[in-house]
Amino acid sequence: MRGPLVAAAVAVLLAVTGCAGMPGQGVADTVPAPTTAPSARPTSTLSTPAPLSQEQAARRYLAIVKPYNIALERLEQAINAGRPVATVRILAAEVASANAAHMRELRATLWPVDVRAPVRELLAESARAQVHWRRASRATTRSGLVQAVLKAVEHDGAEAAGRIRRRLDLSEYDERDYS
Repeated sequence: MRGPLVAAAVAVLLAVTGCAGMPGQGVADTVPAPTTAPSARPTSTLSTPAPLSQEQAARRYLAIVKPYNIALERLEQAINAGRPVATVRILAAEVASANAAHMRELRATLWPVDVRAPVRELLAESARAQVHWRRASRATTRSGLVQAVLKAVEHDGAEAAGRIRRRLDLSEYDERDYS
């Protein structure tokens, strides 16, 4: 039963697709001649970028975190020196801005696989801190500003940053590098 059905299906398929040809014609006679010479197709330029190498990632990480760490160190020094609230508020706004840029750049970088999880953790902590950095930048009193800064530094991401640094063979964070 299958034999005649399969033969009929193949005959119909060949007739529909035009591969059977007309009686008295060879297959070569039924295929139209090309009108132009075949050309090589361009290869696709859309490809997935490769993650950074360990060395590239280490340099990129340090470049990304440097402005944030500098802004944070300046803020800390201003608070400890008893600078006016207006000055410290401006520095808190600079930390918030540097933190936002830091998060954008961390997200935009294609990290090596072993660094991706701690980078996500650092991003999560940085996002939690950002609320408090913004609050500090709007504080009208020294105590309100200091309270917001203390809340922000509870989410400093030190553990995640430490794992990133270890996996990238970087030295431990030292605030003296940014003062």
